Amino acid sequence: MDDYTCDKKNQIRLWVWFEMERLQLVPYPLPLKGRIPNFHGSKSAAYKLCSTPEFRSATTVKIHPSLNGTALRYLALKFGKKVLTPPLPGHDFLYFLLDPCTIPPTSYKFAATKRGFNKLGTPCSALRQIPKVDLVVVATVACTSSGARVGKGKGYGEVEYGILRELGVVSQGTPVATIVHDVQIVECDMLPVDSLASHDVPVDIVCTPIAVTRTQTCIPKPAGILWDLITDQMMEDIGALKELKSMNQGNS
Repeated sequence: MDDYTCDKKNQIRLWVWFEMERLQLVPYPLPLKGRIPNFHGSKSAAYKLCSTPEFRSATTVKIHPSLNGTALRYLALKFGKKVLTPPLPGHDFLYFLLDPCTIPPTSYKFAATKRGFNKLGTPCSALRQIPKVDLVVVATVACTSSGARVGKGKGYGEVEYGILRELGVVSQGTPVATIVHDVQIVECDMLPVDSLASHDVPVDIVCTPIAVTRTQTCIPKPAGILWDLITDQMMEDIGALKELKSMNQGNS
């Protein structure tokens, strides 16, 4: 059996990937399996999120690096927000910082792209350099109106969130948002809460091209890193884990 069909979460991922390809909702990259959908209308969904008070009041926004977040990263810079976004796996720092005060406005669109933030972003070379985060925007394959959410299955976004909680720059009350196509919002019985793991990050705000949903979720957010779930590959891909572990050992 394909690895993606091993549990309820992977079954719903497969269903979303299949439906979005069947309906031709994603221009590229294809095939969609194993990816965060770069859906038609992601810019409209980004504008929906920018209209929320949580976004408007934020100083620093953490935004995932996937393609469907490109428009949101650009709009965040345009509206004067500092943006944190992670590098490709294998780096020894957790985030690039994009500061609209140090990037020329004519370069905002380029800075919002993967190539751009790797060139114009400033690496947060130490975890203690990461500022307080006012809004966390996570990548999603499927979610429900009650806040249950799954990414593409690697768990790297969950590790990021756990590190931010350990550092104290994100709290239980920090809003977590996502932008998705309406097809990615599934019925609660398709993604029941009991199918989630303790490290899964639920969402408070779901923005599609046509609507904003406030989930009023009761699903608890992970309070930190669950070290027993961290693999050797994760330690290599997310170098900041080694720094965090060293910090924790130094404080013990």
